[in-house]
Amino acid sequence: MIHLRSLMAFLLISTLTIISCVKHAETTEENLIAEWNSTAIKIDGVAAPSTSSMSLHLQSSKQYEITTTITPFTHPKTGAWSINSAGDKLTLAGNVWTIHHIEGNTLRIASVVDGRELEIDFAK
Repeated sequence: MIHLRSLMAFLLISTLTIISCVKHAETTEENLIAEWNSTAIKIDGVAAPSTSSMSLHLQSSKQYEITTTITPFTHPKTGAWSINSAGDKLTLAGNVWTIHHIEGNTLRIASVVDGRELEIDFAK
């Protein structure tokens, strides 16, 4: 009987230890909140000049700021942002961007801006 109680106590403590050590996995929305800087830009499938850059600051307040040298770029550079429930669409001031990839410190989004397909790779 004592061995059974000891075994049960050991199992309970082990289970609680494992559960308390499990890391909280970030949601896509939590992972998006950051200052993102472009590492590669494609316009209509062609690499943009090396002088082209974009910084996208997604704030926890659900506001964003864009700084870019891409021309022309008539997309609003500030406003509200949101993400759909599936985590694959990022809306910036009403303009929808497709999230092709987000993992760790890398992000790839694409949209049509000024009639041209724009695909941007970012790093935090």
